Amino acid sequence: MESLHEAIDFIGGPAALWILASVYFGSVILERLWAIRGNPDYNNKDALCSIGLNLMSSVINLIIGLLIPLALYILVFDNLRLFDSIPLMLAIPLAFVLHEFAYYWDHRLAHRIGLLWAFHAIHHSSNEFNHSTAARGFFLDGQLKAFFAIPAAFIGIDPVIYIAVSVCTNAFGIWNHASWVPRLGWIDRVLMTPKMHKIHHANQPQYIDKNYSQVTLLFDRLFGSTAYLGEEPNPGLVKPTYDYNPLTAQFVGLMQLKDRMDTADRWQDKLAYLWRPPEWSHDGVCRSDCPKYSAAATT
Repeated sequence: MESLHEAIDFIGGPAALWILASVYFGSVILERLWAIRGNPDYNNKDALCSIGLNLMSSVINLIIGLLIPLALYILVFDNLRLFDSIPLMLAIPLAFVLHEFAYYWDHRLAHRIGLLWAFHAIHHSSNEFNHSTAARGFFLDGQLKAFFAIPAAFIGIDPVIYIAVSVCTNAFGIWNHASWVPRLGWIDRVLMTPKMHKIHHANQPQYIDKNYSQVTLLFDRLFGSTAYLGEEPNPGLVKPTYDYNPLTAQFVGLMQLKDRMDTADRWQDKLAYLWRPPEWSHDGVCRSDCPKYSAAATT
C-alpha cells in the first residue's frame, strides 16, 4: 500500500506534465518509426502541424487549463468537502468514474454547442488518425472539465489523487489515437480502443457525435452515444481543411463558425449560431459543414 501511495504522489505531483509529455512524444516517435514500414503514407506535414498546435495550446493552458482549475479544485476541497478522509482504494476508482463523467460531458457539450465546437473542431481537423493528433487542440477547448471536476473535490477526493488518475486516463487517451492497433474483439465493446475512438473522429453521418468517452464506454452506453465499427471510419471534418500551418490551422473552427454566422442577416440568428448545434442553420438549409446531413449539402 505504501508503494501505491508513493506512485500516486509521484504521478499526481510535479512530474505529471513530464509524464504526459513523455508519453505523447514517445508515442509519436515510435509510431513514426513503425510507419516507415507499416504505413508509408504517413503524413509528416499533418503530424508536424499537430505537434505545433499541441505546443502552442499547452503553453497557454499552463494557466487557463491547469493553474486556475487546480486552484478552484483546491478551494472547494479545502473548504467544502463532505469527507475529510477517503481510503485510497476507494478514492482511486471513485476519482476515475468522476473523471470519466467530467470528460464525457465536457466532450459532448463541445460537439453540441456552436462556440464550443469552434474551439474543439481543431482536434478533428486532421485528416489523419495517429498519435500526433491526440494532443492537437485549441487553448480554449476543454475548459469545462474544471467545473465538472468540482463534484470530486466536493466529495473529498484529494487533488493529488485526482491529478494522478487524470494523468493515467490522458495517457490512455494518447494511446487510443494509435494508427497501428487493429480491432480488439470484445475489448472494443468495453474500452475506448483506437478503433472505437477512430469512429469518433470520422466524418460519416453514422459516426458523428458518437463515442465521447476517454477510457471506457460506460457513459456512452448510459447516455446512448455509442457506435460500433462498420464502414471504415474516415477521419476529419465534414468540411475538410488542409492547412498545415499551426499558426492559421488553429482557427479553422472559428472560421467555419464565422462562415455560418455570415449567412444570417438578423443579429439574433447570428448569435444563435454560438449556442445552437453546429448542424443548425437559421433558414433550415444544410450547408457543406452540416455534419449530420452532409449528403444534402447545397453549397
